[in-house]
Amino acid sequence: MSSLEAVVAALRRSDARSSVPRFFVHAAVGAGIWVGAVLLITRLVPFERRLQLALLGVPVMLAVAATAWLASRPGPGVLMSLADQSLGLKERLSTAWERRASSGLMDDLQRLDALQHAKRARLARAFPMRVNRREVGVLAMVAVAALLLAILPNPMDRLLAQQRADAASQAAAANAVHAVEAKIAANATTVPPDPKVQKILGATEKQIRQAPDPRQALQAISPAEQQLLQLSDPQTPARTSTAQNLANSLSATKAGKAAGQALTASPAKGAQALRELASQLQSLSPQERAQLAQALATAAQHAQDPAMAASLSRASSALAAGDYAAAAAALSDMASQLDSLQAQQNTDAQVAAAINSLEAARQGLAAQADRDAAAASGGAGAGASPGAGAGASPGAGAGASPGAGAGNANGGNGTGGTGNGTGSGGSSGHGNSGSGTGSGTGSKPSEKLFVPGQPVPGQFENDPTPLGPGQDVPLTPYTQVVQAYGKAALDATDQSLIPGSERDLVREYFSTLGAS
Repeated sequence: MSSLEAVVAALRRSDARSSVPRFFVHAAVGAGIWVGAVLLITRLVPFERRLQLALLGVPVMLAVAATAWLASRPGPGVLMSLADQSLGLKERLSTAWERRASSGLMDDLQRLDALQHAKRARLARAFPMRVNRREVGVLAMVAVAALLLAILPNPMDRLLAQQRADAASQAAAANAVHAVEAKIAANATTVPPDPKVQKILGATEKQIRQAPDPRQALQAISPAEQQLLQLSDPQTPARTSTAQNLANSLSATKAGKAAGQALTASPAKGAQALRELASQLQSLSPQERAQLAQALATAAQHAQDPAMAASLSRASSALAAGDYAAAAAALSDMASQLDSLQAQQNTDAQVAAAINSLEAARQGLAAQADRDAAAASGGAGAGASPGAGAGASPGAGAGASPGAGAGNANGGNGTGGTGNGTGSGGSSGHGNSGSGTGSGTGSKPSEKLFVPGQPVPGQFENDPTPLGPGQDVPLTPYTQVVQAYGKAALDATDQSLIPGSERDLVREYFSTLGAS
């Protein structure tokens, strides 16, 4: 070697090569412990990105080991001392390095002697590559443990899959509500959106997205539906029927034919046509005015809305008496009511669309909630014996009389029509065989049976008014009673022990009737 600095550089390279495997093992052990700890914790706590978190420890541990390797590199004096011990140079290199700045005769001779021994000695042997066997054993055990944790089934996988399914169902439900909200807003040029409907849909969408699970999200739908139903006017069907009767009556006259056709198209167009007709009353012939007055009177008689009936009656009386100003005012008042009807119909249509979207969201959320409940009950009942179920074994039998219904026996109690019923218990459980007999009068095949319906809560049941000869049976449009019957049915389901999915079917049925 030409100088002590060259010796130090050679020793530094040798030390760097020999220390790399040691620090690499340190990094591998740290990374294995990190991965094993992450996999172990994620078996107790559900975590979606556990693989990414586990792999994150590898570069982190490599960076930590590299930093430690750089920080732990020895200085020149330490390198010389370690080389003297490893190569048996009897402190020649360390002494020469300590006296490298001295210029005496002995100092020069001592440095020359150190450099000569450094030439003969292989400086690379000063720091041989060695790996601690104990660390290698620890690394092997940590690697095996991490591998087993990665391969064995994770009990949190089912919970994570359920959480993903829950999030997907809530996102689909919220998107369905948002789609209707956007559709209503997109039709703003033709039908102005009701701000109350938009507000209810927006709040419900937010609650569905932020709910912790589908069962909690379902709780936001029923209040929203109740708020939407409150926006509907129960008089709208009666007003719609009155408007249609008016359109039919006007279409039969020469002067009001155009107004009748416009009213058939929509209440808004009919309102505009009625205003035009009101401005043309004086130009009508006496025969046309008489026909128009009669048509208005007929529409007033068949009107189901009192306010509209009053306006039509005033218009008919004024027109028949020749008071064109009063007739025009009454027709204008009727046109205003038609404008109000059009606005309410628009609101009802938006309410119906909103409720349909909420019902669609309810079905998806309820299905996912049922799957979650089934998975929870399945996990809780795992390992249970099939014979450990219900202790009762029902028996059933069919009656033999053709004029009677079926008899059945349940644990020894029999009910039914004429005939005997026998039954036997099931093979599982603790129930005994059952038999039963029933008595009663069977109905003939051609006989009509009438089953009294359940009274609607909040309504009085009165006997029908007797009808005279030739008098028609009064009819009531189903749109006026379907809401009350729907509420009664839903109240009955809320007080019954039936699954939530069955209640949703009842709610969907009456919702469909109300929207049709």
